Amino acid sequence: MDLRKLRHAVVLSEELNFARAAQKVNLTQSALSRSIQSLEDELDGKLFDRTLHGVSITPIGLRVVKRAKELLIDANNLRHEVTLMQNHEMGDIHFGVGPLPGATFLPPVLAQLLNDYPKLRTEVNINNWNALLNQLYDEQLEFFIADVHNLTEDKKITVQRFSRQYGGFFCRREHPLVGKAFNNKQEVFEYPLVSVRLPESVNNELHKYFELAADQKFELSLTCDNPTLLHYVCLHSDSVLLSTYPVVQTEIERGTMCELTMPDQIEVYAEMGIVTLAGRSLSPAASWLIEKIRQYIEIRKSDN
Repeated sequence: MDLRKLRHAVVLSEELNFARAAQKVNLTQSALSRSIQSLEDELDGKLFDRTLHGVSITPIGLRVVKRAKELLIDANNLRHEVTLMQNHEMGDIHFGVGPLPGATFLPPVLAQLLNDYPKLRTEVNINNWNALLNQLYDEQLEFFIADVHNLTEDKKITVQRFSRQYGGFFCRREHPLVGKAFNNKQEVFEYPLVSVRLPESVNNELHKYFELAADQKFELSLTCDNPTLLHYVCLHSDSVLLSTYPVVQTEIERGTMCELTMPDQIEVYAEMGIVTLAGRSLSPAASWLIEKIRQYIEIRKSDN
């Protein structure tokens, strides 16, 4: 259904005169007449009666004009909403983040988002990458940001890797291992190890680092995808936290937590990536948010 033809019908119903209606819509009388005739043919119904004295509207025409006015209002509202969305002044963002980005670069970016565009409705789901991937497939999320170590790219998704967070072993300042000269790196196993859910590739690296036997597993005493909870446990027990530096930076700066000096440094890291459905355009607000995250990370890199 052509909205222009509907508008022509509405104007003609108001003027009941082809000359005045044509002038109002910037058409010739013959062009307006062809537009009305085309609409009547499309609807298979006569909308107007033409007489020597002017134009009168038929019962079908009254019904069509009434609905046409509603459709034109809806179309104008839709255009306005799209403009607002492009300017980030309205709309919805539903996205997910893993526990590590959720504890590091996301909070300041979200604060800026709400300050700059308070009318946006934002919903964030913090979970592990596997749960977020299933929600993305179900189109419950527009995108998610997480450690994509274990994520195998397929035709359904696009993965953009953009940052690495390197990690180590951390504990409270008063921990028995602080300042200790290790004779064997497996001495750390005398204390509970805690961390977020680790990708299989990181588990394999840790298995090699600790020189475990083939039939031995690298195991955590506590696995939790909530960094805040892990920090509390670490600060109030003799547990050792396996985490990335950005996640514990505040505690390190406060002096409440420190990194263990292990016999051999291990290079473990979280591979941060943005995951979207392949071939799917992001909303303007989502694109803005992703760009701000990239900018924030670049600034942090330059500061360090």
